[in-house]
Amino acid sequence: MEDNSKDISSHQSILKATGVFGFLQVLKLIISVITSKFVAVFLGPFGIGLVALLTNAASLISSITSFEFLKVGTREIALHSAGEHSYELSKSIKNLQRIALFVGVFGAIVSVIFSETLSNFIFGNSSKKQWFYVLGFYFIMTGFSNARMAILQGVNQIKTLAWCNIIIAFFSAIGSILIYYYLKIDGIIWVVLYTSAVTFLVTIYFTKQYTFQFDFANANEFIKQSSPMMKLGFVLSVNLILGQVCFFIIRLFLNEGGSTSSVLGFYQVNTIIIVNYLGLIFNAMSYDFYPKLTAINSDTKKVNELVNSQIEIAILLVTPAIIFLFIFGPFLIQILFTKEFLAAFSILKLALISVVLKSILMPLAYLILAKGDRWQYFKQELLADVLNVTLTLFLYQRLGLEGIGLAYIINYIIYGIYVYYVVKNKYDFTFYKECKKLIVVSVLLSIFSVFIVLFTDGVWNYLMLSVLVLLSITFSYTELNKRVSVSNYIKSKLSRFTK
Repeated sequence: MEDNSKDISSHQSILKATGVFGFLQVLKLIISVITSKFVAVFLGPFGIGLVALLTNAASLISSITSFEFLKVGTREIALHSAGEHSYELSKSIKNLQRIALFVGVFGAIVSVIFSETLSNFIFGNSSKKQWFYVLGFYFIMTGFSNARMAILQGVNQIKTLAWCNIIIAFFSAIGSILIYYYLKIDGIIWVVLYTSAVTFLVTIYFTKQYTFQFDFANANEFIKQSSPMMKLGFVLSVNLILGQVCFFIIRLFLNEGGSTSSVLGFYQVNTIIIVNYLGLIFNAMSYDFYPKLTAINSDTKKVNELVNSQIEIAILLVTPAIIFLFIFGPFLIQILFTKEFLAAFSILKLALISVVLKSILMPLAYLILAKGDRWQYFKQELLADVLNVTLTLFLYQRLGLEGIGLAYIINYIIYGIYVYYVVKNKYDFTFYKECKKLIVVSVLLSIFSVFIVLFTDGVWNYLMLSVLVLLSITFSYTELNKRVSVSNYIKSKLSRFTK
């Protein structure tokens, strides 16, 4: 009975985090859409293009200089927040401050030194090199903001983290609209600086209970304390850069027709739907699951329980959502974009299965990261990047748009087999019986949906998919109710508003 109680608590905690951060992402998405409408009016197509270029430039510099500081910082805090002594946590926080200064100044130096080169490369001339001087302050503030955000994630303060993100998104949007209204295109760089300042101030406020002291250690002490984090961060940064290079190669290849090619647009629409919209379900894993997993990474039994629970909740939420998209995907594409992008559904109708596979594999990949096994994590992500490029280019040439969707599936299958082999043999991970059952049902429902989409049309298509959606919703609700008592959970939440 005690084990069952713990299991229910684990599932309920995961479901709560998924709901909180899912709502957070939806709210941020709405704010982003509204802001984008104003920005489009104030800046026009040319200004929007400049915003995209500057954003890409900042991302490029950050991927090289940040050492994935937020991710490795979160792991460091989570490791020590689970201990009995606050001294280790205070020591980790102090060390984060030093690394934040190093990472921020490093980014600023790169931005300033290569300002003219970056301006010529990205904007085609050196007229925007002053923007990169200003970006230096952005990198410094972002470094310190990431240190504070890592603390909130590491100690698993879900509600505080959610409020922090909502306030940042709201005030960033209001300020950005006002700056663009008054300064137009000249305000682009100031918006970047303003949003980083808002993030910096808000994260300071929400972490004010933690003592921040600048204790400048000597070089040897700094290297000794920071070395494990920096080594892991360096490997993650290399992975990030290689991933961006691979996506760049794919985009270049798909855009071989230049301005006359629409394939790249279809590919981008598919990416937006899978990453930005369905990605809402996976967002909680980085905020909540990863720190929890890190804190218990040395306890094999607890790790197996948490990973299985996370997979179960993820696939129970994901499966009805993707079958729903099999029905309404074309309508959604027309609403979010235009009917000219309907061909993107040729990719999406196969790629949607990869979302189910991702819900199974993402917790396993996080297990390797939580263990701090940097070279193993590097190898598996490199495998995924190479498979992504190779399969996408090869299958697109052979099968067209459907080949891109098929590439998603094959990529995740090969990647999944490899990752499962690693975690099973290296970390004694095992799937529980109930988890296996859910995986089989979810995968079968997804495969049936694909066959219906591929080989039927008209009324039969909608009728059979509608039956599958109802079956999926019923199955997911029944299974969730076994784990968290959904009806009681909903009643408890509603009672807060009726009191």
